[in-house]
Amino acid sequence: MRIFLEDDAGLRELTDGGQPTIRVAAPDLQRARRVRSRIRSGPGNAAVILDVTVAVAGDFRAARGAFSELGASSGDTIRYAGTVAGLAGLVGDIASAGVADGVTLIGASAQQDLDRIGRDVLRVLSARDQVRAS
Repeated sequence: MRIFLEDDAGLRELTDGGQPTIRVAAPDLQRARRVRSRIRSGPGNAAVILDVTVAVAGDFRAARGAFSELGASSGDTIRYAGTVAGLAGLVGDIASAGVADGVTLIGASAQQDLDRIGRDVLRVLSARDQVRAS
């Protein structure tokens, strides 16, 4: 699972992936899966990277408040509000269900520390993989 971040610093990848990418946005996971299937059925071997607008805090209520700043501007992307553990669960589910080959995390507000959030998600996913491998 590849993880990208998009913020004022631009787009950057936290993981190592040599495969070319196609970035997509979809309002729900079902539509994202259909887009990935359509892309993967064509020529080439591009990784499909799904945009996910995130608001992460210690609890859901605090995280949900960040979306009030966005209004409807992120209506074409998956939205997530909650904790790092929950976001890691969503990212893991996106991978295991074949919805996308990676995600681009986009902050719901300027106060979101995407670098920390992305690295924390990677740490949780890595720990889960180690437990499964045991």
